[in-house]
Amino acid sequence: MRSPLIFAHLGLVMLPLRLAAEDLQSMQARLKFLHALNLAQDGSKPEALREFADSLRLKPNGNPASALIFELLTELRTNSRLLLRGHKDAVLHAAYSADGTKIVTASADHTARVWDARSGRQLTSPLQHDDDVLMTEFSPDGAFVATSSEDHTARVWDVRTGKPVGVPMQARNSIRYVTFSPDGRLIATASDDRIARIWDARAGLPVSPVIRYHGTVFSINFSPDSSKVVTGTADGVADILDLKGNRVLNEPIKHNNNIFTAVFSSDGNSILTASADSTTRVWDAKTGAPQSVPLHHGYWTLSAAFNHDASRVVTASWDHTARIWDTRTGKPLTPPLQHADAVLSAAFSPDGRFVATASRDHTARIWDANTGEPLSLPLRTRDEVTTAIFSPSGSSLLVASKDSSVQVLDAPTYEPPPGWLADLAEFAGTQTRYDASHVLDPAKTKLLREQLVSSKGSGPWDVFGRWYFADSSIRPISPWSTLSLEKYVESLIALGDRESLNYASSLSQDHPAWMIKIAKLQSERETAAHSIN
Repeated sequence: MRSPLIFAHLGLVMLPLRLAAEDLQSMQARLKFLHALNLAQDGSKPEALREFADSLRLKPNGNPASALIFELLTELRTNSRLLLRGHKDAVLHAAYSADGTKIVTASADHTARVWDARSGRQLTSPLQHDDDVLMTEFSPDGAFVATSSEDHTARVWDVRTGKPVGVPMQARNSIRYVTFSPDGRLIATASDDRIARIWDARAGLPVSPVIRYHGTVFSINFSPDSSKVVTGTADGVADILDLKGNRVLNEPIKHNNNIFTAVFSSDGNSILTASADSTTRVWDAKTGAPQSVPLHHGYWTLSAAFNHDASRVVTASWDHTARIWDTRTGKPLTPPLQHADAVLSAAFSPDGRFVATASRDHTARIWDANTGEPLSLPLRTRDEVTTAIFSPSGSSLLVASKDSSVQVLDAPTYEPPPGWLADLAEFAGTQTRYDASHVLDPAKTKLLREQLVSSKGSGPWDVFGRWYFADSSIRPISPWSTLSLEKYVESLIALGDRESLNYASSLSQDHPAWMIKIAKLQSERETAAHSIN
């Protein structure tokens, strides 16, 4: 009879073997994921789905394959996303209201526009300026919108009526940046006339002396308690200004070149600056002393943002990368998030698990904030992407571009994937291209459909499964949306312009009655155009 010591020894021998097998399986999952990612980017999406499915079976948890499966299945099922149609020129900025129900956009067509975030319907007439609108933001309660423009003014508008509130806030040059204080009482502006200023948000009248610099003021942001602001300037200086005493606190924060971004952390204890000297720094908000080593890029750092608890920083740079850093150590936490051109901005999701990037390479992307893995294919536009931000709930991504487009996409869930997701991906991979070697058992497919349709669960993957197999006449346009395809097509028809009708037609291929109605409207539109000419 063998002694317990011998069995214990055998157990110790088997443990490394088991770990080695697990490592090998993780490596195989990783290789299949990378192969599938290349296939998807090359347009071979059915094959990619099958490879993603194999990867997910090898490593179910912590595998970015689930996010890519989510995207490909969503695209395959509807090939639609919420488009906000109306701007006639580049969209330069976009933002959500704090409750996520509304979106505001700023455009080179001299307007800002307010939209319903669920339906894409415009809620007011366009908010009109006399030149490009550079930035826009909601008040904390969502009742007002602030806009800044190259027409040398900033304005506040009532969201309910679309009418201006108070008098225009005037500068001698373009007002580049505008923001509400967290209590909603004040507005801060930064302009190309080298001036920063604080205004009464309702009256539009100045409540602080002019704060003058030698160069452009790129940004100005309030502390969480609305008692201070921090400026970012072409002087390479970031000042912390006490609004009660109308004075600069301590010595100014200094970089060796333009400071493009200066923001407070959510607790107000730290300040983050991003500079054209290729560095980002974290500073003590009370003393102005550095709290971190410089976080280095290879070229200008265009923007920087804290995560929700300021434990991490994401930076965006002209060197074609974004980077995620540990605030305490100053060390990068992931490999660089790579684009093909300058990354203009990067933002964390509300829970800090994802990062969105916007780039001059005409794409936006979603990344895993813990690993740096891509969680989406590049979302391509026809010009540089100016905004890529998550909704306050984290369920959607808002993307705006200089090609005049504004899009709202569903973000993937971070919840662990269910066992059936790989089966669904494999099933979907057999539907768009016949391949006898990959035909699934019909009985298995039927059982999968019945399982998902009858599910009563409220988790995100349960919702997704029911959505995927829902009839197209009642299925929402995307998994997290409540807008049905029919209602969306009706809204596009109501707009009546050529692009909207063409998009409505592309979404109506399975609905002959809709197609007939759209074709009639297209014909009438063409006839009217010919008669004018």
